[in-house]
Amino acid sequence: MDWLTFGVQWTHILLGILWFGNSLVLAVFTIPALNRLPIPVQRQFGREYGARTQRIFDVAVPILILLGIVRGTVLGPIDGLGDVVGTAYGITWLIGLVAAIATWLWGRFVIVGALERMAAAPLAADGGPTPELETAVARVKLVVPLELVGFLVVFTCMILMRFGQ
Repeated sequence: MDWLTFGVQWTHILLGILWFGNSLVLAVFTIPALNRLPIPVQRQFGREYGARTQRIFDVAVPILILLGIVRGTVLGPIDGLGDVVGTAYGITWLIGLVAAIATWLWGRFVIVGALERMAAAPLAADGGPTPELETAVARVKLVVPLELVGFLVVFTCMILMRFGQ
């Protein structure tokens, strides 16, 4: 057994589960549950959750992407540009890589930006939501589940790569 390949693959899959799992849990469980709570509570949760996940994913996702590059090239079947554009595995790997990077950038800039705008939106004098806060919360609820589109592409590519070798 090649322990280096095993370790890289194991870590790559674990980080992928962490990232994809987070997105699924948010879209399927957390956001629908939060919808039943007052908007100021939703904002507080979003601020705390966003700060924690940003610290983790700012490290985990670049490592995940780097390990995917290593797994496909140094420890995988891609030896050159011809393998990337000239094989089913290489094309699928490239699409998965681009989709992973795009999904990460979406999260890092679009989702984080929406969370920051939500956190900065003022409360009304009575502690309730302002129209600005309601708009910001609605934006977060829109952009977070859209991240799943990127994961659908990445996940599909990971499965297809198994058949493209």
